[in-house]
Amino acid sequence: MAIDTKYGRVTLEHGDIGDDEPVVVFRAQDRTLPALLIEYRERCLEAGSPVEHLDALEATRDRVEAWQADHPTKTPGERIPR
Repeated sequence: MAIDTKYGRVTLEHGDIGDDEPVVVFRAQDRTLPALLIEYRERCLEAGSPVEHLDALEATRDRVEAWQADHPTKTPGERIPR
């Protein structure tokens, strides 16, 4: 079970991350996430990541942007008005 410092233990379907390996969880409600995914994809491209990984990042950004179009977003640390 991986550990995120904000959310705690993270369970994964494939279970291929060590119990003590730190992970980072980003939520679609974070309005900065699409820009982060673009930047991360660029870094992966420069590093020679396989096209499948690059495509998965693109698909994730598309899903995040679609979700954000229908839901409130916030910057980290800000509360979403309910």
